[in-house]
Amino acid sequence: MVIPQIDAEDPASCPTVRLPEVPQAQTEVPPPVSDGPDAPEKKSKRSGKKLSVGMILGIIAGGLVLALILGMFIYGIVLKSGKTIYPNVYVAGIDVGGMERAEAIEAVSDAVRSSYASSTLTLELPDRTLEFTPDKTNVALDAEEAIDEALALGRSGDPFSAVTSFLSSRVREHYVDLQSALELDTGYIRSVLEEVAAEVESSPSPSIAQYDETAKELVIKVGHPERSLDVDGLYDAVYAAFMSSDFSPMQWGYDEEPTRHMDLQPYFDRYCTAMQDAYYDEETHTIVDSVPGYGFDMEKTLQKLEEAEPGSELVIPMADLEPAVTTQVLEQEMFGTELFATSTEYVVNANRTKNLTLACQAIDGIILNPGDVFSFNNVVGERTAAKGYMPATVYSGGLSLEELGGGVCQVASSIYYCTLHLDLEQVHREPHQYVVTYVPKGMDATVYWGHIDYQFRNTLDMPIRITANTDNGNVNIAFLGAEELDYSVKMETVTLETYPWREVEELDETKEPGYRQVDITPYTGYKVVTYKTILDAQGNEVSRDQEAVSVYSKRDQKVIVGPPLDETPDDPFDPDLWGPGTEDPGTEDPGTDDPGAEDPGTDDPGTDDPGTEDPGTEDPGTDDPGTDDPGTDDPIEDPFAGFGDSE
Repeated sequence: MVIPQIDAEDPASCPTVRLPEVPQAQTEVPPPVSDGPDAPEKKSKRSGKKLSVGMILGIIAGGLVLALILGMFIYGIVLKSGKTIYPNVYVAGIDVGGMERAEAIEAVSDAVRSSYASSTLTLELPDRTLEFTPDKTNVALDAEEAIDEALALGRSGDPFSAVTSFLSSRVREHYVDLQSALELDTGYIRSVLEEVAAEVESSPSPSIAQYDETAKELVIKVGHPERSLDVDGLYDAVYAAFMSSDFSPMQWGYDEEPTRHMDLQPYFDRYCTAMQDAYYDEETHTIVDSVPGYGFDMEKTLQKLEEAEPGSELVIPMADLEPAVTTQVLEQEMFGTELFATSTEYVVNANRTKNLTLACQAIDGIILNPGDVFSFNNVVGERTAAKGYMPATVYSGGLSLEELGGGVCQVASSIYYCTLHLDLEQVHREPHQYVVTYVPKGMDATVYWGHIDYQFRNTLDMPIRITANTDNGNVNIAFLGAEELDYSVKMETVTLETYPWREVEELDETKEPGYRQVDITPYTGYKVVTYKTILDAQGNEVSRDQEAVSVYSKRDQKVIVGPPLDETPDDPFDPDLWGPGTEDPGTEDPGTDDPGAEDPGTDDPGTDDPGTEDPGTEDPGTDDPGTDDPGTDDPIEDPFAGFGDSE
């Protein structure tokens, strides 16, 4: 039957219903009825057509549902009477899905011959291994019975359940229960497991300890844990392995409550001395030394106790205990790498050497945390006689004076030279009034107690230690850290201006004629600029910047001279004594007794060469406040900033 396509929204598509013709005479035409309020409502032809379409669609839907149900019923009947096993059905570990009975029996029989009859199930327990061999378990499988169960799987219900079971087997695995088809000596298996359970079962007993005063030993009697074997759970696991023909080794543990051990701390507190690892104290900037101990190692003893066999005896002898982190180990870890070092030479002088040594001793071993500020004056302190400082030359107002602590500027300059090559932040630095000889121009730093300080900040991400000492006429400074830096620094000096010195004479009437002595040695003045170049680990230039401008004053050479020598000879002619007849004095050879014949050059003041005194022997690197230094016009930072001050 062909059902015409009907569009409910298009009246023209609806079929036309023709009524049978009625004779004219027999047709009664009802009288017209007015459309009053009581007139019956007229039915619309359009609403009638809609009702007809809905009925047709309902009939179609119902037919489809019936057809689907009928189809499933018929398909279920076909499945129930099928001769092949549903997909994903396993028997004794073999996938027999889609096989017919004979084929499946042969496949399972082959598997049984290669597994059940020849394989041993190995069971590994914590302290022993059990083997269930075929001759002991008497395992056997009735392949025909097992395959019949596989064929019946999903076919025992009505046709609809057969379809549902078939669809389910396509997406998940189904295992045939071989309980009835598998022959297995389950009594033997359970008896073996129960025998093991009786052997391993133990009641809990705590460990006890006793200290042997004579042997200096701690003797521990190890207790027993509470232990048992879950026989039922293990039996089910073994049975399931046989059911699935899975003979891979099995592992099974005991149910245990750990042994309760005694608290060893009271024994340690009474008979032992605790050791202490070395550690770094950031607040005090010091490494706290390690302390050896005596007794037994608590951590190792507890580990041995956990590993000891129940009921055994553990003897722990007392001994010296070495800390895991010794002072030497921590020293090497934190300050085993030399970051930069320098040695600056000085003129050996007992007082100056003493001052340099005392300043180095005050600095040696100082540790700076990241961000700490080093202040030379705060670390070294005031240079006083009570501390052992001696008088040595300093320069103040351009004059050479003897003051306590003279010369310590060389230590400050050596430190400044190192910090430049480590690219550390300079907090406050001033150059000397005159050029020094122990570091390049522009790389020195002067200090003067109460007026001028040298300060820098540790901008590295690790603590640094400064070592300082004097040795054989050298000031030795080194900066130490944990690891090498991934950069290096190259310093350069460029002279912008030179200020030559001149010689200035000062007359001293008290000196003898021709006296000449150098009173103040000269220095040439300079204006220099220093540049810092940062290089990466491969030596490639990273940056080049101006570091500082340093101005050094000139100092004229001052010479003290006596009155000049009178080089005019005395006239021997006396007119009061001369008379007629007297011998003409001019007839006497003036050269025989001529005072002018005495060579004035024999007392030549030029023999005291002012240039013979080396100006470099007098070190301008002492505590010169730099009052004549044009470079000190810049505002000076607080020279009393404390060690570790963040400013």
